[in-house]
Amino acid sequence: MRSSQRSMFLQGGLLALVVLALVYLVWQRYRQPVAQLYAGKTLDQWIEDLDDPDYPVSERAANVLAQLGAEAAPILLDACQRGDVRLHRRAVAVLLRLGAAAAPGLVAALQNKDRQPQVAVALVRLGPAAVPALRQALTEEKGGEAAARVLGWIGPRAAEAVPDLIALLKRRPAPTPLRSEAAFALGRIGESVDRPDAVLTGAIIPALIAALSDSKREVREQAAEALGWIGPPAQEATPALIAALQDAEDQVAIKASQALAFIGDERAAPALLAAFQSDRVLVAAEAGRTLWRLGPKAESIVPALLSVAQGAVEKAAPARELLASFGPRLVPVLAKALHAGETAKREAAADVLGRLGPPARPAVPALIEALRDKSAAVALTAAMALAQVDATRGGAAVQLLADSLDMPGAALALANIGPEARAAVPALIAALKLSKDTPDQELIRFYARLALARIGRPAVPALIEALKDQREGVAPLAGEALGWVLPPPKEAVPALRAALQKDRRHAAVYAHALGQLGPLARPAVPELTELLTDGASRAEAAVALVRIDPDQAKGVVPLLVKDLQAEDEKQRQAAVLAVARLGPTAQAAADTLVTLLRDRLLTEAEVENLHELWAEAIPGLIGLLKGPEVDCRKRALFALGQIGPKAQTALNPLIAALADRESTVRVGAAQVVQALGPQAREAVPALVANLQARQPEVRVTAAAALGHMEASAKEARRPLLECLFDPDDQVRYAAALALGRIGPHFTEAIPLLRDALNDASPMVRLAALDSLSRIEPALSRDAGPVLVALSRQPYPLDVRFRAVEGITNILGPEEAQKAVPWLLIELTDAVPKDRLWAARLLANIDHRLRSDLVLALAAALRTPFPQWRREILKTLGEFGPTARETVPEIERLLYDGTPGVRPEAIRALQAIAPERLKQLGLD
Repeated sequence: MRSSQRSMFLQGGLLALVVLALVYLVWQRYRQPVAQLYAGKTLDQWIEDLDDPDYPVSERAANVLAQLGAEAAPILLDACQRGDVRLHRRAVAVLLRLGAAAAPGLVAALQNKDRQPQVAVALVRLGPAAVPALRQALTEEKGGEAAARVLGWIGPRAAEAVPDLIALLKRRPAPTPLRSEAAFALGRIGESVDRPDAVLTGAIIPALIAALSDSKREVREQAAEALGWIGPPAQEATPALIAALQDAEDQVAIKASQALAFIGDERAAPALLAAFQSDRVLVAAEAGRTLWRLGPKAESIVPALLSVAQGAVEKAAPARELLASFGPRLVPVLAKALHAGETAKREAAADVLGRLGPPARPAVPALIEALRDKSAAVALTAAMALAQVDATRGGAAVQLLADSLDMPGAALALANIGPEARAAVPALIAALKLSKDTPDQELIRFYARLALARIGRPAVPALIEALKDQREGVAPLAGEALGWVLPPPKEAVPALRAALQKDRRHAAVYAHALGQLGPLARPAVPELTELLTDGASRAEAAVALVRIDPDQAKGVVPLLVKDLQAEDEKQRQAAVLAVARLGPTAQAAADTLVTLLRDRLLTEAEVENLHELWAEAIPGLIGLLKGPEVDCRKRALFALGQIGPKAQTALNPLIAALADRESTVRVGAAQVVQALGPQAREAVPALVANLQARQPEVRVTAAAALGHMEASAKEARRPLLECLFDPDDQVRYAAALALGRIGPHFTEAIPLLRDALNDASPMVRLAALDSLSRIEPALSRDAGPVLVALSRQPYPLDVRFRAVEGITNILGPEEAQKAVPWLLIELTDAVPKDRLWAARLLANIDHRLRSDLVLALAAALRTPFPQWRREILKTLGEFGPTARETVPEIERLLYDGTPGVRPEAIRALQAIAPERLKQLGLD
C-alpha cells in the first residue's frame, strides 16, 4: 500500500515537473521580452521621440541614438523606410552622426532597389567613411551597381576604391551594367580641376581607354563619357576617342564626341569634321556641336569647312550654320573669302556673314564691295547679308534687292534695311500684287508689306494709292502697312476711312490700322462705331475706338462682353483677344472671363495674355478656388499667378488652398504665394506644414516659397534645415537656397550647409554655397574649388552658368576670368536662353566686352520664340546707352505684333536712345 502510494506520488511529481517544464517552454517562446532600456527608454520609444514635432524632444532622442553608435543603426535604417518624410530626414541626420558605424547597414540597404535613392543621399554625405563598405559591396550580385554609382557620386574622395573599380571594369564575366557603373565611377573619381594626381593619370585613364574597345556597347559608351568628365588631363585618350567616332553604335560615337569637347584637344578637329559630314544624322549633329564647343581650337578646319559650305543652300546649310557659330573671330577669314576666285566660295562666305548678323560688322566694307561682284548670286547674297549685319549701311544694296523681289529673302532684306530702302517703294508696291508665276508669293507679299511699313513716311503716298487697287489682297496689305508706319501718318486717315466704307470684306484690317494711328484717327470714329454692328469686325473696331479715345471703353466693352458669351468659337476668341489688348480699360469683362475660365473656354496662352485683367476678377477667382472641382481650382490659381502683388487680397483663400487634398492645388497655391513674397507672411505656418507632405513637388514649392518670404519666415529655419536630408534632390536644393535668404545670421545652419557641399546633386551644392555666402562670406570663399569644378565639368549648362555666377559674386570677377573662353563660345549658342545667360555673366566679369555682348544679343533677336525676344530686349535695355549699336535691330521689333514684344522694344529704346523714340512718335 505504502509502495503504491509512493509510486503515485512519484508519478504525480514527475507529471507536475513535466507540466511545469512545458509551461516554462511555452512561456519562454511566447512571452514578451523585456526591452533593453537606454537612458530610460527603449529604442522604439526613442524613435517615436525622434519624430516628435517638439524640437527639444526630437533633439534629445537624436543625441541618445547618436551616442549608442552602431547599436542604433538598424532601427534608424528601419525608420528611414517607414514612409514618414520627417522621420526619414531625422533618421538620416543621426546616421550621418554615427559616421563609419552606419556605413555597413546603409550599404546593405542598397540591395533593395526601392530604397537605393534614399540610402544614396546618406552614403554620399558620409563620403570617405562609407568607401570601405562600398568597396566590399562591389562584388555583390544585388547592390554592386548601386555601390559603384555611389562611389562615383562621392567623387575624388573615393580615390581608394580605384583599384577595385578598375579590376571590376576589366572583369569581362562580370555583369555589363556593373562594369558600366564602374566606368562611371572612375570618371567621376578622376575628374580634375587643375591638378591631376598620379592615380588619375597612371591608372584610371588607361583603363578607360581600354574599355573603349570593349565588346559591350554600354561599357564603351560609359567609358567615353567618363573620359569627358576627366577633361583636359585625359588628352592621351584623344586617339582612342577619335577611333570611337566610327563606332557602329551611334550612342558610343556621340559620347566620344562629347568627351572630345571637354578634353579640348585640337587634334580631334579633322576627325570631327569627317564625322560632321557623315550620313549618320545624330552623330553628325553632335560632331558639329563639338567643333563649335572647341572654339578657337577647331579653327584649323575652317578652310575645309568653308569648302563643305559651298553649293546649294539646302545641302550646305548645316556647314554654314556651323561656320556662323564660330562667331566674330571668323569674320576676317570670311571677309577675305569674299575675294576668292571660286564663285561658290564667295557666295558661301557672304551667306555666313549674314547668318552671323551684327557681330560681323567689321566685314561691312567687304560686303559693300561684293555688291559689285560679277556673279549675280554672290552680289544678291551679299546684299541680303548686309541687311542682316548693318541695316544702316544697306542703302547701297537697295536697288539690287528691289530688282530681286521674286525671292522672299530680298523682300525681308528690304524690311531689315527699313528707312534707307525708300528707293524700293515702287517695286515693293508691285510685290503686293499676286503673281501666279512666283513661288513663295504669300511670303514675299508679307515681307513687302513689312518693308513698306518700316520705310515709313516716304512710302505713305504710294500706300494710300494702293488702297484704291482692286486686285486681290493689295488694298488690305497696304492698309496693314499704313497702320504700322512710324511716326503715325495723319494723312492716311481719310484713305483708310474710304477703304473701310468700300471694302467691308476687309473692314477689320482697316479698323486695326486706324486703331494703330491712335488719336490721329479721331475723324474715323463714326465709321468705326458703325462697324460695331458687324459681328466679324466688332472686336477690331472696339479696340480701335478705345485706342483713339479711351472714353469709348464705356460703350464698347459691354459689346465685347456679349461676344465673350457667344456660342461661336471664333467670335468668342476674337473678343478674348480684344479685351486682352485693351487691358485694364476692359475691367468690366472680368466676371465674364471668370466664367470662361470655369468652363474651360480659355487656353493657357489666353489666360497669360489677360494678365492685366485678372486683378479685377479676384473675387470670382476666389470663388473658383473654393469650388468643388479640382480643375477649376487649378485654373483659378493659374490666373491668380498672372496678377503679381495685387493677388495679396486673395491670401486667405490661398492659405486654405495650401491644405487642399489635391497636391497639384497645393503646388499652385505655393507658387502664387511665392510671388507675393514677404507680404504673404501669414502663409508661413501652412508652408511649413507642407514641408512634411508625402509628395516631393509639394515640399519643393513650399521650401521655395519660404525662401521668398525672407526674414518673415524665421520659424521655418529649423524645418528647412531638416530638409537638407530629404530624399528628393529638388527639395534639398530649394531648402538650401531658402536658408540663406531667410536668415543671413542663422549661423546654426553653417555646419549642415558645409556638409551639403558634398551632396550628389550639383544644384544642391550650388544652393548651399549661395546660402553660405550670405550667412558667413569668409567660409564660402574656401569653397572656390567646388565652384570651379562645377563650372568646367560636363554638367548641364544651367549648373555651369550658376557656378560662374557664384565665382563672380563670391570670389570676384578676376577669378571668373577662366570661364570667359567658353562663355564667349556660348554667345553664339543657337538656344537664346543660353546666349542671354552667357552675355549677362560676361557683362559682370569684364565690362570691356560690352560691345561684343550687345551685338551678340542683337543677333539673337531673330529667335522665333517671342518670350526670348522679350527677355533679350529687357537685357539690352539694362545696358542703357552703351547698347546704342543695337537700335536698328530693336526698331525692327516695333513692328512685331506678338503680345508683349512691341512694348518691351519701346522700353528698351527709352533706356537706350530716347531721342529716337521721340522721332518715331512713341515717346
